[in-house]
Amino acid sequence: MILAAEWVLPITAPPLRNHAIEIQNGLIKKLRPLRPSDPFLPRTCLMPGLVNAHTHLAYTALRNLWDDRPFFGWIRKLTEVKYMKLTEEDIMASTQLGVSECLHAGITTVADMSDLEPALRILSNSPLRGIFYWEIFGVEKHAARQSWQKLQKEFPRLVRQYSTERLQIGISPHASYTVRPEFFTRIAKWSRAEHLPVSFHLAESKAEEQFISRGKGPIADFLRTRAADWKIKGRSSTEHLARTGIFYTKPLVAHVVQARLSDLQILARYGVSVAHCPKSNAKFGHGIAPITKMKECGLVIGLGSDSAASNNRFDLFEEARFALLQQRVRGRKPSLTEQQILELLTIEGARAMGLQKRIGSIDAGKEADIIAIRIPTYYADSQQVVNHMVHNATASDVQHVWINGKPATAPEGDVAKLYEKLSHLNDV
Repeated sequence: MILAAEWVLPITAPPLRNHAIEIQNGLIKKLRPLRPSDPFLPRTCLMPGLVNAHTHLAYTALRNLWDDRPFFGWIRKLTEVKYMKLTEEDIMASTQLGVSECLHAGITTVADMSDLEPALRILSNSPLRGIFYWEIFGVEKHAARQSWQKLQKEFPRLVRQYSTERLQIGISPHASYTVRPEFFTRIAKWSRAEHLPVSFHLAESKAEEQFISRGKGPIADFLRTRAADWKIKGRSSTEHLARTGIFYTKPLVAHVVQARLSDLQILARYGVSVAHCPKSNAKFGHGIAPITKMKECGLVIGLGSDSAASNNRFDLFEEARFALLQQRVRGRKPSLTEQQILELLTIEGARAMGLQKRIGSIDAGKEADIIAIRIPTYYADSQQVVNHMVHNATASDVQHVWINGKPATAPEGDVAKLYEKLSHLNDV
């Protein structure tokens, strides 16, 4: 199979004009100059499939429902609907909608997070590559004990039943305020022994930091009786979790908005990676994550959409643009470059998930996860193409998607049918 276009962005090398990608057995064989006999895609740029480093596909159908609620009120409503209103059929259709929208947006790899088996079933049977992190909760001692017992019983079955060549299954102790510290320690030891990928939310909101550091705020008010025996010791959520041993798993942590320089240095020391979700962070008023400082500390960063319920869209080009402009608003010098932002979308997102040897760039031997983006014809300079991808491209510009060298875009009609199937959720 040969894919040839006006421009190719390998990511790990400068953009190439009029080049072709040779694919064999689902892998990239080589990248070479265009030949007259090659099937050619005009007005097109080929690049690696996008990596969504943090999302919750099961919540796709819950977008636009509670956009005016403050963060913790939103979480409580989402949790109520998730467990009390969504049927198994709803969860499967919502996840399938998320999968379809990701594919249409050029996303070929996801770091998905949920404790809903129907969502895992759908993702396992989809073309998407990625890691599904099984979410765990446990605030009270008895709840943590029950969660652990259920995890030990069910997790081996989930791995046997749903893991594939494209999909790994990992663990997600949800957050510092929903999982007891000693439960984090137990999960850390077990995950390291089993070599499991780990991901969780960290330093996302001011409410989280208020609860962990001072035992105050809306989370503290809600958990006052449930977490009455927690010992609050004036530490940040990062310092708090560092003492549990969970960072020895080299996890992928999402958000990291409320982080001081000392927190970032802790994360860097342990080799933790970060999933940056700028639009979700902004929507809830959490703040602007200090990703320029993160880069200076040596942290690996990928970009995530978060769920469609909190972000509303799976457009990672829009996410990338927002991330870059936010950092420039902060006024830090030097800010991130357009090339670095493209790397967050691809190779750095892959590195954050531990998949950089398989995906994230157009290099010989890697999986042929490739997307074709519509571009204007008049670009003569490679930097113009890079700038276009960051400042102009949108999900709607994605023309073709290949995963393992095979077409992977869901038909538009399927998406329309899923919207119709889920329309009853507008009343929840």
